[in-house]
Amino acid sequence: MSSIFLGFQTVASPMVLLFLVLGCVVGLVIGALPGLTGNMAIALMVPMTFGMQPSVGLAFLAAIYCSSIYGGSISAILLGIPGTISSFATTLDGYPLAKQGKAGLALGTSTMASVFGGLFSALVLMFLTPVLADFALKFGPGEYFAISLLGIACITSISGDNIPKGLLSGMIGLLIAVIGMDPQNGTPRLTFGNVNLLSGISLVASLIGLFGIVSVMKTAEACKNVKTTSTMPTVDNVWIGWKECMRQFPVWLRASVIGTIVGIIPGAGTNVATFMAYDIEKKLSGDPDSFGNGNVNGVAAPEAANNAVTGGSLVPLLALGVPGNSTSALFLGAIMIHGMRTGPVFFTEHPDIIYGLFISIIIANIIMAPLGIFTLRYMKTILSVPEELLAGIILAFCVTGVFALATNPFDVLVLIVFGLIGYFCYKFKIPTAPMIVAMVLGSMTENNLRQALIASKGSWNFLYTQPLTLTIVSIALLSFFFPFIAALIKKRTKKA
Repeated sequence: MSSIFLGFQTVASPMVLLFLVLGCVVGLVIGALPGLTGNMAIALMVPMTFGMQPSVGLAFLAAIYCSSIYGGSISAILLGIPGTISSFATTLDGYPLAKQGKAGLALGTSTMASVFGGLFSALVLMFLTPVLADFALKFGPGEYFAISLLGIACITSISGDNIPKGLLSGMIGLLIAVIGMDPQNGTPRLTFGNVNLLSGISLVASLIGLFGIVSVMKTAEACKNVKTTSTMPTVDNVWIGWKECMRQFPVWLRASVIGTIVGIIPGAGTNVATFMAYDIEKKLSGDPDSFGNGNVNGVAAPEAANNAVTGGSLVPLLALGVPGNSTSALFLGAIMIHGMRTGPVFFTEHPDIIYGLFISIIIANIIMAPLGIFTLRYMKTILSVPEELLAGIILAFCVTGVFALATNPFDVLVLIVFGLIGYFCYKFKIPTAPMIVAMVLGSMTENNLRQALIASKGSWNFLYTQPLTLTIVSIALLSFFFPFIAALIKKRTKKA
């Protein structure tokens, strides 16, 4: 309890509270605008947090993360276009409700379900993560190598329908991760005589290139001349009332449990959570045919689930130091630029920062409720902002943010190169999430493997002589090959 009070003391600062509100507004707007994502917003803001106190910067990013997931439901309901990928399932019933003149009911349901799901996962994050971190204190190099391997193994799960392309993306990420000096003997690797590459590729610059620059290029490729505001439904009262909240409560609870569990599993992602929650509510419903035609539970379930993923996805990062998806990789970058490390040492070295982050996520979700209820009726104006103007603003943020971080022009070149790589991947439908996870975990996996080999005097027997290491490696192998097995079973089922 003393750590929780320490977290409240950290957050009880006018600056932290100000940036929590600002982060919620930024995330809400970014999430609501089709084509822009919460990941892109976080990537753009990571350099901006460099000059802030760690507690302020992480609170700002956490607020953006939470509210951007929620913001994606706005365009999904009003336009039938998911603002974020995680809001796709919300479109199935949210847009039909809006066309029936019930946009306020749909948006209000989305708001309250999102707040509940976010709060549920934040509480799980706050109480489960320290337990995992205490357990992880017993880990040695072998166990940490196994954990890192588990994180890399998830690249097949986050590759989508095309696993070979996902593996290619992951291999590229691992290749990028080895650029720089060898951590043990200092030998330059893949630097081609360029001194700027001796310290490796800037994680922040590469992530902003993959998210921000690609977003600008997509907008430039598909700018719309016809605006959709004329067909946008009118939003009436957004507050759904306490009676409706109580009726939806079981739906929120079931979906929040699903979302939190799925978020904790590396590589699972919000899409899995939202469609699982949606499918379960459809099966439990007495009127399954109404789903897809404007059932309120079809909005409540996916929105509670995708917001519950936010807290769950940070559990493996903060407890074990392993990012399970691209968003947690961005948080890892933000933590690293402040000179801190995730994992068990985070709790012992910076308890005020990490518990302040927990409390910040809770407060950010609470702020979302009044923010949504009082501002959603004015979202028509925000959704009508010209895409060309947004693209220009994003490009300016990308370049100035990367350059300001280290005042090194080479980082701007990295930004451009990774923007082109990301656009190439987009055109050829190569997922970039495996590349990001491999870039982040590559050096960590190498370092842990070398330390484990030194501790075992060059023998690989540490992989099977320690029960915990063997168990984690087995889970990693199962995680890696499961999508292949599932695809094979699906193929045979179709033939039968």
